[in-house]
Amino acid sequence: MTARLAAVGLGRWARVLARAYSGSAVAELRACFSRDNERTAAFAADFGCEPAPSLAELLGRDDIDGIIITAPNDQHAPLIEAAAAAGKHVYTEKPIAVEIADLKQIQQAVRRNGIVFSCGHSARRLAGMREMKRALEAGETGTVSMVEAVFGNERGLEIKPGDWRADPAEAPGGPLTQLGIHQIDNLQYLLGQVVRVTAVGRAPRPDIANHLVAGVLLEFTDALGYLGCNWLSPGSFTVDVYGTAARLRYELDFSWWSKSSQTDAHTRLTRTFIAADSADPDARTLRTDTVELSARDHLREEIEEFALALQGSARVEVGLAEATANVAVLRAATRSMAENRPVEVAEIYDEING
Repeated sequence: MTARLAAVGLGRWARVLARAYSGSAVAELRACFSRDNERTAAFAADFGCEPAPSLAELLGRDDIDGIIITAPNDQHAPLIEAAAAAGKHVYTEKPIAVEIADLKQIQQAVRRNGIVFSCGHSARRLAGMREMKRALEAGETGTVSMVEAVFGNERGLEIKPGDWRADPAEAPGGPLTQLGIHQIDNLQYLLGQVVRVTAVGRAPRPDIANHLVAGVLLEFTDALGYLGCNWLSPGSFTVDVYGTAARLRYELDFSWWSKSSQTDAHTRLTRTFIAADSADPDARTLRTDTVELSARDHLREEIEEFALALQGSARVEVGLAEATANVAVLRAATRSMAENRPVEVAEIYDEING
Protein backbone atom coordinates (compact mmCIF):
# COMPACT_ATOMS: atom_id res chain seq x y z
CA MET A 1 0.00 0.00 0.00
CA THR A 2 1.01 3.60 -0.49
CA ALA A 3 0.04 6.62 1.57
CA ARG A 4 -1.94 9.09 -0.53
CA LEU A 5 -0.59 12.57 0.13
CA ALA A 6 -1.39 16.16 -0.82
CA ALA A 7 0.97 19.14 -0.83
CA VAL A 8 -0.27 22.40 0.70
CA GLY A 9 1.79 25.55 0.19
CA LEU A 10 3.61 25.25 -3.11
CA GLY A 11 6.70 27.42 -2.94
CA ARG A 12 10.28 26.42 -3.59
CA TRP A 13 10.55 23.99 -0.70
CA ALA A 14 7.39 22.11 -1.70
CA ARG A 15 9.11 21.37 -5.01
CA VAL A 16 12.31 20.27 -3.30
CA LEU A 17 10.37 17.80 -1.15
CA ALA A 18 8.25 16.55 -4.04
CA ARG A 19 11.38 15.79 -6.05
CA ALA A 20 12.86 13.97 -3.05
CA TYR A 21 10.02 11.45 -2.68
CA SER A 22 8.99 11.27 -6.32
CA GLY A 23 8.73 7.63 -7.35
CA SER A 24 8.51 6.38 -3.77
CA ALA A 25 6.89 2.98 -3.32
CA VAL A 26 5.22 4.06 -0.07
CA ALA A 27 4.28 7.74 -0.65
CA GLU A 28 2.14 8.95 -3.54
CA LEU A 29 1.62 12.67 -4.23
CA ARG A 30 -2.00 12.71 -5.35
CA ALA A 31 -3.10 16.37 -5.08
CA CYS A 32 -1.91 19.89 -4.31
CA PHE A 33 -3.26 23.27 -3.23
CA SER A 34 -2.08 26.86 -3.02
CA ARG A 35 -4.04 30.12 -2.80
CA ASP A 36 -2.26 31.06 -6.03
CA ASN A 37 -4.16 29.26 -8.80
CA GLU A 38 -1.36 29.60 -11.36
CA ARG A 39 1.17 28.17 -8.93
CA THR A 40 -1.17 25.28 -8.15
CA ALA A 41 -1.65 24.49 -11.83
CA ALA A 42 2.09 24.62 -12.53
CA PHE A 43 2.93 22.38 -9.56
CA ALA A 44 0.26 19.86 -10.56
CA ALA A 45 1.56 19.74 -14.12
CA ASP A 46 5.18 19.32 -13.03
CA PHE A 47 4.55 16.57 -10.49
CA GLY A 48 1.62 14.73 -12.04
CA CYS A 49 -0.92 15.36 -9.29
CA GLU A 50 -4.40 16.91 -9.25
CA PRO A 51 -4.85 20.64 -8.54
CA ALA A 52 -7.43 21.28 -5.82
CA PRO A 53 -9.68 24.34 -6.26
CA SER A 54 -9.86 25.00 -2.51
CA LEU A 55 -8.46 23.78 0.78
CA ALA A 56 -11.93 22.66 1.85
CA GLU A 57 -12.30 20.53 -1.28
CA LEU A 58 -8.88 18.99 -0.75
CA LEU A 59 -9.53 18.14 2.90
CA GLY A 60 -12.93 16.68 2.02
CA ARG A 61 -11.50 14.09 -0.35
CA ASP A 62 -11.64 10.45 0.69
CA ASP A 63 -8.59 9.56 -1.39
CA ILE A 64 -6.18 11.75 0.64
CA ASP A 65 -4.65 10.26 3.78
CA GLY A 66 -2.27 13.03 4.80
CA ILE A 67 -1.04 16.48 3.84
CA ILE A 68 2.44 17.95 3.58
CA ILE A 69 2.55 21.59 4.69
CA THR A 70 5.29 23.87 3.41
CA ALA A 71 3.46 27.16 4.01
CA PRO A 72 4.96 30.10 5.97
CA ASN A 73 5.32 29.61 9.72
CA ASP A 74 2.34 31.76 10.71
CA GLN A 75 0.01 29.64 8.55
CA HIS A 76 0.89 26.32 10.18
CA ALA A 77 -1.63 26.47 13.04
CA PRO A 78 -4.83 27.10 11.03
CA LEU A 79 -3.81 24.63 8.32
CA ILE A 80 -2.98 21.88 10.82
CA GLU A 81 -6.18 22.52 12.76
CA ALA A 82 -8.28 22.28 9.58
CA ALA A 83 -6.51 19.14 8.41
CA ALA A 84 -6.78 17.42 11.78
CA ALA A 85 -10.49 18.26 12.02
CA ALA A 86 -10.94 16.60 8.63
CA GLY A 87 -9.13 13.49 9.85
CA LYS A 88 -6.04 14.05 7.72
CA HIS A 89 -2.61 13.22 9.08
CA VAL A 90 -0.04 16.03 8.93
CA TYR A 91 3.60 16.54 8.06
CA THR A 92 4.74 20.15 8.44
CA GLU A 93 8.03 21.85 7.84
CA LYS A 94 10.03 23.25 10.72
CA PRO A 95 9.53 25.07 12.95
CA ILE A 96 6.17 23.70 14.00
CA ALA A 97 5.30 27.28 15.07
CA VAL A 98 7.03 30.41 16.34
CA GLU A 99 4.24 31.77 18.57
CA ILE A 100 3.29 29.94 21.74
CA ALA A 101 -0.41 30.52 21.06
CA ASP A 102 -0.04 28.82 17.65
CA LEU A 103 1.90 25.96 19.21
CA LYS A 104 -0.85 25.35 21.77
CA GLN A 105 -3.48 25.44 19.01
CA ILE A 106 -1.54 22.81 17.05
CA GLN A 107 -1.05 20.58 20.09
CA GLN A 108 -4.75 20.66 20.89
CA ALA A 109 -5.76 19.88 17.30
CA VAL A 110 -3.36 16.94 16.97
CA ARG A 111 -4.29 15.41 20.33
CA ARG A 112 -8.02 16.00 20.00
CA ASN A 113 -8.21 14.32 16.61
CA GLY A 114 -5.63 11.59 17.21
CA ILE A 115 -3.79 12.10 13.92
CA VAL A 116 -0.22 11.16 13.04
CA PHE A 117 1.93 14.29 13.17
CA SER A 118 5.47 14.74 11.86
CA CYS A 119 7.71 17.81 11.76
CA GLY A 120 10.46 18.20 9.17
CA HIS A 121 13.69 18.34 11.12
CA SER A 122 15.61 16.36 8.53
CA ALA A 123 19.14 17.44 9.51
CA ARG A 124 19.34 14.76 12.22
CA ARG A 125 18.92 12.19 9.44
CA LEU A 126 22.16 13.17 7.71
CA ALA A 127 24.68 10.33 7.74
CA GLY A 128 27.16 12.37 9.79
CA MET A 129 24.61 13.18 12.48
CA ARG A 130 23.56 9.54 12.72
CA GLU A 131 27.20 8.50 13.11
CA MET A 132 27.82 11.13 15.79
CA LYS A 133 24.81 9.85 17.71
CA ARG A 134 26.03 6.26 17.39
CA ALA A 135 29.51 7.21 18.64
CA LEU A 136 28.06 9.07 21.63
CA GLU A 137 25.80 6.18 22.61
CA ALA A 138 28.67 3.72 22.23
CA GLY A 139 30.83 5.80 24.56
CA GLU A 140 33.50 6.28 21.89
CA THR A 141 33.84 10.01 22.58
CA GLY A 142 34.11 9.62 26.34
CA THR A 143 32.39 12.20 28.51
CA VAL A 144 31.14 15.17 26.48
CA SER A 145 31.74 18.58 28.01
CA MET A 146 30.94 20.92 25.13
CA VAL A 147 29.26 21.12 21.72
CA GLU A 148 29.35 23.83 19.09
CA ALA A 149 27.07 24.31 16.10
CA VAL A 150 27.13 26.97 13.39
CA PHE A 151 24.67 27.61 10.59
CA GLY A 152 24.78 30.61 8.29
CA ASN A 153 24.16 31.86 4.79
CA GLU A 154 24.06 35.14 2.88
CA ARG A 155 20.26 35.62 3.04
CA GLY A 156 20.61 38.83 5.06
CA LEU A 157 22.34 40.52 2.13
CA GLU A 158 19.22 39.96 0.02
CA ILE A 159 16.48 40.81 2.53
CA LYS A 160 14.42 43.88 1.70
CA PRO A 161 12.32 46.00 4.08
CA GLY A 162 8.86 44.45 4.22
CA ASP A 163 10.07 40.88 3.69
CA TRP A 164 8.71 38.49 6.30
CA ARG A 165 12.24 37.52 7.30
CA ALA A 166 12.88 41.17 8.16
CA ASP A 167 10.05 41.16 10.70
CA PRO A 168 10.97 40.08 14.27
CA ALA A 169 7.36 38.96 14.82
CA GLU A 170 7.33 36.58 11.84
CA ALA A 171 10.94 35.37 12.14
CA PRO A 172 11.94 35.80 15.81
CA GLY A 173 15.70 35.92 16.19
CA GLY A 174 16.16 36.18 12.42
CA PRO A 175 18.41 33.30 11.36
CA LEU A 176 17.61 31.44 14.59
CA THR A 177 14.08 30.71 13.38
CA GLN A 178 15.02 29.61 9.88
CA LEU A 179 18.52 28.17 10.34
CA GLY A 180 19.25 27.76 14.03
CA ILE A 181 16.18 25.60 14.60
CA HIS A 182 17.91 22.86 12.57
CA GLN A 183 20.90 22.92 14.91
CA ILE A 184 18.73 23.17 18.01
CA ASP A 185 17.15 19.89 16.96
CA ASN A 186 20.55 18.36 16.16
CA LEU A 187 22.04 19.29 19.53
CA GLN A 188 19.03 18.09 21.52
CA TYR A 189 19.05 14.89 19.46
CA LEU A 190 22.70 14.36 20.44
CA LEU A 191 22.70 15.52 24.08
CA GLY A 192 19.12 15.75 25.30
CA GLN A 193 17.06 18.67 26.54
CA VAL A 194 18.55 22.16 26.85
CA VAL A 195 17.74 23.55 30.30
CA ARG A 196 18.91 27.19 30.14
CA VAL A 197 19.63 29.67 27.34
CA THR A 198 21.55 32.94 27.11
CA ALA A 199 21.47 34.70 23.74
CA VAL A 200 22.55 37.90 22.05
CA GLY A 201 21.78 39.21 18.60
CA ARG A 202 22.85 41.96 16.23
CA ALA A 203 20.85 43.91 13.64
CA PRO A 204 23.62 45.60 11.62
CA ARG A 205 21.41 46.82 8.78
CA PRO A 206 19.56 50.02 9.81
CA ASP A 207 16.82 49.36 7.25
CA ILE A 208 16.08 45.90 8.68
CA ALA A 209 14.66 45.66 12.21
CA ASN A 210 15.36 41.98 12.69
CA HIS A 211 18.53 40.35 13.95
CA LEU A 212 20.82 39.06 11.23
CA VAL A 213 23.40 37.51 13.57
CA ALA A 214 22.79 35.52 16.77
CA GLY A 215 24.95 33.79 19.34
CA VAL A 216 23.40 31.40 21.87
CA LEU A 217 24.88 29.71 24.95
CA LEU A 218 23.01 26.48 25.62
CA GLU A 219 23.21 24.75 28.99
CA PHE A 220 22.52 21.03 29.01
CA THR A 221 22.39 18.95 32.19
CA ASP A 222 26.02 17.85 31.86
CA ALA A 223 27.50 19.97 29.07
CA LEU A 224 27.66 23.42 27.52
CA GLY A 225 26.76 24.27 23.96
CA TYR A 226 27.21 27.19 21.60
CA LEU A 227 25.00 27.94 18.61
CA GLY A 228 26.02 30.59 16.10
CA CYS A 229 23.69 31.74 13.33
CA ASN A 230 24.08 34.44 10.72
CA TRP A 231 22.58 35.74 7.49
CA LEU A 232 25.66 37.72 6.47
CA SER A 233 28.18 35.16 5.26
CA PRO A 234 28.56 32.42 2.67
CA GLY A 235 27.01 29.12 3.69
CA SER A 236 28.29 27.32 6.78
CA PHE A 237 27.00 24.24 8.62
CA THR A 238 29.21 22.64 11.25
CA VAL A 239 28.79 20.62 14.44
CA ASP A 240 31.65 19.94 16.89
CA VAL A 241 31.44 17.55 19.83
CA TYR A 242 34.18 17.68 22.48
CA GLY A 243 34.63 14.56 24.59
CA THR A 244 37.32 13.26 26.91
CA ALA A 245 38.24 10.49 24.44
CA ALA A 246 37.66 12.20 21.11
CA ARG A 247 36.54 15.30 19.30
CA LEU A 248 34.09 14.91 16.41
CA ARG A 249 33.74 17.56 13.71
CA TYR A 250 31.04 17.50 11.05
CA GLU A 251 30.90 19.89 8.11
CA LEU A 252 28.32 20.11 5.36
CA ASP A 253 28.45 21.94 2.05
CA PHE A 254 24.97 23.40 2.34
CA SER A 255 24.70 24.17 -1.35
CA TRP A 256 23.82 20.46 -1.69
CA TRP A 257 21.10 20.49 0.97
CA SER A 258 18.18 20.51 -1.47
CA LYS A 259 19.62 17.65 -3.53
CA SER A 260 19.02 15.25 -0.69
CA SER A 261 20.11 12.07 -2.46
CA GLN A 262 23.55 13.67 -2.88
CA THR A 263 23.87 15.70 0.32
CA ASP A 264 25.90 13.14 2.25
CA ALA A 265 28.50 12.96 -0.51
CA HIS A 266 29.30 16.59 0.22
CA THR A 267 29.86 16.26 3.96
CA ARG A 268 32.84 15.34 6.11
CA LEU A 269 33.10 13.87 9.60
CA THR A 270 36.45 13.68 11.37
CA ARG A 271 37.51 12.17 14.68
CA THR A 272 40.47 13.63 16.57
CA PHE A 273 41.98 11.70 19.47
CA ILE A 274 45.18 11.29 21.44
CA ALA A 275 47.31 8.48 20.03
CA ALA A 276 50.04 6.74 21.95
CA ASP A 277 53.53 6.54 20.42
CA SER A 278 54.60 2.87 20.23
CA ALA A 279 58.27 3.88 20.42
CA ASP A 280 57.76 6.08 23.47
CA PRO A 281 54.97 5.00 25.87
CA ASP A 282 55.00 8.44 27.54
CA ALA A 283 54.58 10.37 24.29
CA ARG A 284 51.15 11.46 23.08
CA THR A 285 50.23 12.90 19.70
CA LEU A 286 46.99 14.10 18.20
CA ARG A 287 45.63 12.06 15.34
CA THR A 288 42.70 12.93 13.06
CA ASP A 289 40.87 10.32 11.00
CA THR A 290 38.09 10.80 8.49
CA VAL A 291 35.04 8.71 9.36
CA GLU A 292 33.49 6.86 6.44
CA LEU A 293 29.79 7.64 6.00
CA SER A 294 27.11 5.65 4.21
CA ALA A 295 24.90 7.82 2.01
CA ARG A 296 21.30 8.46 3.03
CA ASP A 297 18.49 10.68 1.67
CA HIS A 298 17.39 12.89 4.54
CA LEU A 299 14.33 14.42 2.85
CA ARG A 300 12.96 11.28 1.21
CA GLU A 301 13.51 9.34 4.42
CA GLU A 302 11.38 11.63 6.58
CA ILE A 303 8.47 11.70 4.09
CA GLU A 304 8.58 7.92 3.69
CA GLU A 305 8.65 7.52 7.47
CA PHE A 306 5.52 9.69 7.68
CA ALA A 307 3.86 7.64 4.96
CA LEU A 308 4.68 4.36 6.71
CA ALA A 309 3.46 5.75 10.03
CA LEU A 310 0.05 6.38 8.45
CA GLN A 311 -0.09 2.65 7.72
CA GLY A 312 1.02 1.70 11.23
CA SER A 313 4.36 0.26 10.14
CA ALA A 314 6.68 3.02 11.42
CA ARG A 315 6.99 5.49 14.27
CA VAL A 316 7.48 9.19 13.60
CA GLU A 317 10.86 10.22 14.98
CA VAL A 318 10.20 13.96 15.21
CA GLY A 319 6.66 14.29 16.44
CA LEU A 320 4.77 16.76 18.58
CA ALA A 321 7.01 16.43 21.65
CA GLU A 322 10.31 16.81 19.78
CA ALA A 323 9.06 19.72 17.65
CA THR A 324 7.75 21.45 20.77
CA ALA A 325 11.08 21.00 22.56
CA ASN A 326 12.86 22.78 19.72
CA VAL A 327 10.44 25.70 19.73
CA ALA A 328 10.79 25.98 23.52
CA VAL A 329 14.55 26.51 23.13
CA LEU A 330 13.99 28.95 20.24
CA ARG A 331 11.55 31.01 22.31
CA ALA A 332 13.90 30.95 25.30
CA ALA A 333 16.67 32.33 23.06
CA THR A 334 14.56 35.13 21.61
CA ARG A 335 13.33 36.06 25.10
CA SER A 336 16.92 36.13 26.33
CA MET A 337 17.80 38.51 23.49
CA ALA A 338 14.85 40.78 24.23
CA GLU A 339 15.26 40.85 28.02
CA ASN A 340 19.06 40.55 28.26
CA ARG A 341 19.00 37.68 30.75
CA PRO A 342 19.39 33.91 30.93
CA VAL A 343 16.08 32.12 30.40
CA GLU A 344 15.16 28.72 31.80
CA VAL A 345 13.52 26.56 29.14
CA ALA A 346 11.09 25.41 31.84
CA GLU A 347 9.79 28.98 31.86
CA ILE A 348 8.66 28.56 28.26
CA TYR A 349 7.16 25.15 28.97
CA ASP A 350 5.10 26.68 31.79
CA GLU A 351 3.52 29.01 29.23
CA ILE A 352 3.01 26.23 26.68
CA ASN A 353 1.33 24.01 29.25
CA GLY A 354 -0.50 26.77 31.09
